[in-house]
Amino acid sequence: MYKGKRFHLFLVSLVVVTLIASSCSKVKDLYEEPETDSSTLFPGGGNVPSDFKWNSAKSMDIRVAIDDKFDGQFFYRVEIFDNDPLLAAGSNLLAAGQAKKGQDFVGKLMLPTMAKYLYLRETSPLGIASVTMIAVDAAKGSINITPGSTTSSLNSNKASVVRATVSSTISNSNSAAVSALAATSVVVPNDAIEITGNGTVVVVANKSYVIKSGTTFTGKIDANNGTSNVKIYVQGKWKNPNFEFNLGSNNGLYITDGGSLELINVTQNTNGGFVNYGSANLSKMETKNNTLYVNYGTLDADKADITNGSFTNYGVATIQNLSSTTNGTVIRNEGTLTVKNATLTNATLEAVCHTTIQSLTTNGATISISSGALLSLDKLDAGGTKFNLASSSILAVTTLAKFNSQASTMQGPVSGQALARLKKVDVNNQYMAITYSGNLEVACSDHTANGQWNTYYVINSPAKLVPYDKSTVVIAGTACNAGGNNAPGGNPNDQTVTEVNLGTYSYAFEDNWPNKGDYDMNDFVVDMNITKFQNTANKVTKVTLKGKLRSVGASKRLAAAVQLDGVPAANVKAVTYSKKDLVGTTVALAANGTETGQTNAVVAIVDDAHKAFGVADTRFISTQSGAYAPIDVVITIEFTTPLDNFTYSTLNMFIVNYAQNIGGRNEIHLAGYAATDKINKSLVSRESGKLLSATDPFKTPKGDPFALAIPVSFNYPAEGVMITKVYPYFETWARSGGVEKTDWYLNRK
Repeated sequence: MYKGKRFHLFLVSLVVVTLIASSCSKVKDLYEEPETDSSTLFPGGGNVPSDFKWNSAKSMDIRVAIDDKFDGQFFYRVEIFDNDPLLAAGSNLLAAGQAKKGQDFVGKLMLPTMAKYLYLRETSPLGIASVTMIAVDAAKGSINITPGSTTSSLNSNKASVVRATVSSTISNSNSAAVSALAATSVVVPNDAIEITGNGTVVVVANKSYVIKSGTTFTGKIDANNGTSNVKIYVQGKWKNPNFEFNLGSNNGLYITDGGSLELINVTQNTNGGFVNYGSANLSKMETKNNTLYVNYGTLDADKADITNGSFTNYGVATIQNLSSTTNGTVIRNEGTLTVKNATLTNATLEAVCHTTIQSLTTNGATISISSGALLSLDKLDAGGTKFNLASSSILAVTTLAKFNSQASTMQGPVSGQALARLKKVDVNNQYMAITYSGNLEVACSDHTANGQWNTYYVINSPAKLVPYDKSTVVIAGTACNAGGNNAPGGNPNDQTVTEVNLGTYSYAFEDNWPNKGDYDMNDFVVDMNITKFQNTANKVTKVTLKGKLRSVGASKRLAAAVQLDGVPAANVKAVTYSKKDLVGTTVALAANGTETGQTNAVVAIVDDAHKAFGVADTRFISTQSGAYAPIDVVITIEFTTPLDNFTYSTLNMFIVNYAQNIGGRNEIHLAGYAATDKINKSLVSRESGKLLSATDPFKTPKGDPFALAIPVSFNYPAEGVMITKVYPYFETWARSGGVEKTDWYLNRK
């Protein structure tokens, strides 16, 4: 606002004074303001997009259908947030209500344009709350959420979600080769050369060798001598705990039923493989170059290094340290596999049956869990890892799951449901560390929350997050999942929503309309909080507006009010004002508490902003120092007929700068909003295309606004300091039409 005054001598005319004696000071204020046409938000020149409404939030329609497990007998609670509800603070409720079979939740919400996701929390009749995230396409205006759907659109608005199709048996890529290799292991050729004693046996290409039943061989076998197609069978016992055995290339070692092996190491160079039907005890087991190691019996290994080859377990395998560092390597368990420490880099782990790993570290790996299978981990440290869970599969992490800087994904099936039961999740404040998607329920009560507008994890619908001990997925017990998972019991009850607090918005005004101002956006600043009260049909019966008057950086008298767009004045049953002495004069009130002579309901906030602070003159209030405490006002509005919706888009906030005459009053609204019936229409018409935009009376010809709505409590500039000097991204945001730097109001110098 400008402080200088220019006196117009024609105002002393007695005729004029007589005609407007009751409001001469108001007219005087209007015409004593300096001409400020040269001022502009961006002195460097250039216009903002002509259709830009200066919005930091947008209105959206939303519909949520419930996957009702109670056939419409009870209500589910539906709540939608702009940020992670796991945060102790920082998330705002955008909409809430109840839904059940035959009654979807349908409503409107106001979403900050900077938000990339909506967070949907559903609470079942058993009191179990689940959370999912819906990606928001800022260009669209509606969201539709249906059970099991990844589409969130009424008007082709889609939350882009990619889900993996996980087959019940995962992979059969090496099954044929394994079967072929295993098939020969049960038949020992009649011409197999018998091995006995404790010496060194040098094998010959294309020959078969056997340690027969009842025989214990304690010597060495030299198979890494350039020979190939050698087959060695152990029907008895080969025991040499000091020998490191290298199978060479394209050779095979077979432990038959009843046979046993005890060596330091078994290494295979190329092709061929190792198959165990009996028992094998090794200090180290190594595969290289497409070799296949298969266990049908009992296998114990201190260390297993699966490199470029594959290991499949159908029996009982216990490994202390398992590692793999190569792409294409497959470790597959169809029996019982127990590992103490496992490190997988670019490898694949297929859990077809119960697989237990105490500590698993992955980087670029793929972890797949079959239908009816359980992968049980004590600790998980994953980077860039893909977790694919089939229908009725379970991933359980009993202590801690960490997802580090490389993005990981956890994907449920297309149909059916899978369960990830995670005791604690730590994403280490890494952007997009883990993305959950598909028909996946993540049961976790101790999950790192997303930051204030920072996305560390994503849970794409229909995936959902529920408390650790309240999983809802029913998975029948099998021999491979340790009893499965059963939904908890309990008595269902309606989960209703009767009171919805929509958080706080700030409204900041320039008061010189129709002239330009100094764009410090502090001439009048008020915070507003909406609490709405609803019936079981999600209709709004009453609202409470809690206003906090924060600044009056104006040297003229100001009044403030709000028009309820789309709400007829006749539909207001009653308005109750907490501070009646602040209203009722400038904005004259009818018996129901709304302003007289209005089509839409208009309720007063304050008649004289300076007097509300107890100030008789028109000094600046809280724009040069914080000497004045904010003034709280509470306005309660009851409706005769309940409303379908009520959001911040309903609030058409405005101020009156006391420049009234017989043509009406000077109102200052947000860009894109309509004036009340009482605005000075002749002034608007006269200044259209001159002082005011030809398409919007609450913008200048260059598109500059007279007011802003901000979806937080706004830290407004000091007196006389342009908003562009305080908020460095404001100009970028404006010139882009609100597309870039949408969080401009969170970045103050």
